[in-house]
Amino acid sequence: MFGNGWRATATIMFLVVPAPVWAQNKPWELFLDSASNSACDVINAANAELVLISSTSRLAAVTGTDVTLEDTFVDENGFVFFEGEPAGALGFATDGDGLRTVWWMTLTGAVVSIDGFTGEPSPTNKLPTDFTDVPCDACEFWDNPDACADPEPEPPPVTVPLCGTDVTLPIGLTASSLMTMALVRRRR
Repeated sequence: MFGNGWRATATIMFLVVPAPVWAQNKPWELFLDSASNSACDVINAANAELVLISSTSRLAAVTGTDVTLEDTFVDENGFVFFEGEPAGALGFATDGDGLRTVWWMTLTGAVVSIDGFTGEPSPTNKLPTDFTDVPCDACEFWDNPDACADPEPEPPPVTVPLCGTDVTLPIGLTASSLMTMALVRRRR
């Protein structure tokens, strides 16, 4: 698939692979580029967009219907394995628009293509600079929009003046307290 010599150049590719960081509510990794201010969670291939699933370290194609590529594994250094064999690495590269985006590449920098039926990767003769309008945000592709929804912010605590002192109450307790206070008659 990728030929001999892959292991001999592995340390060179390691230098360009970014360290993934946890995305807040998303099931995939977010990558930060140490050479720019780029932060992307889409991994681009020649014919597909992918994400790295945090819990399994497997790639999932998000072009069309989301499909996890069960035969893939990405190690902590960004090296990709298919059926246990080396299959390139993930890393930032400059695309045809001059932007830094994440790519699945061979160790020589060629973009990887995946078979639409088997998910098997193969090298192409294209470089990241051959591609324009490259996506960076996986939310555009992910089938479940709830994964990208911003969580509802918690309401601020309610402060009620009580006998000359401000008391902070949880919102639920505040509503019931105010209703109770409204029902209680004041004695003189």
